[in-house]
Amino acid sequence: MIATTYQTAILLLFNESQRLTFSHIKTQLNFSEEEAVGLLYSLACAKYKILVKHPYNTTVATTDYFEINSKFTVRNGTGTVKLPMPVIDEKKKAPEDSIYMERCFVIDAAIVRIMKAKKVLPHRQLLTECTGQLKFKVDYKEIKRRIEDLIGREYLERDSEQIDMLRYIP
Repeated sequence: MIATTYQTAILLLFNESQRLTFSHIKTQLNFSEEEAVGLLYSLACAKYKILVKHPYNTTVATTDYFEINSKFTVRNGTGTVKLPMPVIDEKKKAPEDSIYMERCFVIDAAIVRIMKAKKVLPHRQLLTECTGQLKFKVDYKEIKRRIEDLIGREYLERDSEQIDMLRYIP
């Protein structure tokens, strides 16, 4: 059986008990509800039904419980089964993504580095210099968000007389 690490972890829980509830699996493995739903769906409702879900239907709910499917057999001739990957909505996970967070830190560092050297700079010029320094393609909107965040954290401030001018706060 070819499975992801998380799918395997769920299956290993059945070494301790014949029947497990959704909440028990979720808490034992410290999954979020979305992750647990996706993983259990891939094991109980997808092409290969390794687990039997009670009550039987095609959606996973927090009130469900699961058992190992003792009637499961492999019929493809090779003796191996590749379990489907669980479906996780990447759009919801994007802000929490480590790559996204790392890029935010890199953008922040570039902005502060530029502003520390220049002290005062027009907003548009800061955007241009920042995109020139970064080694990855970044949207102007993201740089603007990072500038606003730095203003909120008091690394930068807007000039009181010229709104489009930004000033570094030492």
